[in-house]
Amino acid sequence: MAAGLEGAKSGNGAHEWGIPAYRVSSALYDRLVGEVLHELWRENFERLARRYALGLDRVADVACGTGMASLYLAQRGSRVIAVDRSEEMLRVAAARLRGRGSVLLLRQDMRHLSLPFKVQTMVCAADSLNHLLHEEDVRRAFRCFASALEAGGHLLFDVNTAYQLREGQDDREWVFRLENWRLSWRSEWEEETSSATLTMRLGQVDGRGDVWVEVHREKAYPADLLAALLEEAGFRRVEVWDAAGLGKPGARTRRLQFVALRG
Repeated sequence: MAAGLEGAKSGNGAHEWGIPAYRVSSALYDRLVGEVLHELWRENFERLARRYALGLDRVADVACGTGMASLYLAQRGSRVIAVDRSEEMLRVAAARLRGRGSVLLLRQDMRHLSLPFKVQTMVCAADSLNHLLHEEDVRRAFRCFASALEAGGHLLFDVNTAYQLREGQDDREWVFRLENWRLSWRSEWEEETSSATLTMRLGQVDGRGDVWVEVHREKAYPADLLAALLEEAGFRRVEVWDAAGLGKPGARTRRLQFVALRG
């Protein structure tokens, strides 16, 4: 058995291997959700950049994933630090950003973020903060974000709400094909912990060979708790918007967009 992997034999003699999130799906991420999420993020970012007069000379893209936002920022003329903890996601980002000398790629966990220089603006997109499953993890991340930002700098991040994660649960297992892969996933919501679990299986289209199993978990945090943790970390003027249109959030808001000023 490969190091760090857990395997179980299936009925046809193949194995199902439990692997870290994004180990395999990183190669398919953009076509699965990345391209759609990036366009939504880009439209909001352009509006927020004007609304808050964001400083864009030095920008950090935390949990940069496959590097779409980092490339966009570099094309706008920013000097970018792109950070992710997934080696596989960073490999995809490196290919996308090849030749972009204005982008520095770092493999770091956002809870222990340490940048080589302070930035004017920090973005953390695509509900990345939902993947921190404990309040203390969020607290640590916010403190690191504050330390990495210049005084007067801005932090922008979006998170899935409990409504979004709860509505996304489905007892049915969804099966579909993408390129040469056969994918299936099942989502579950746990009310007690306000968390969602997505189990993804990836195998060959013909159904032969081993299957890779990734488990992705997200936790929903109330907006007022996140605002309090931001203020505790040294942020002020914390504003929260419905990411769909940047209006006032409501009971059916699916994604929240935060903007916080570093004190």
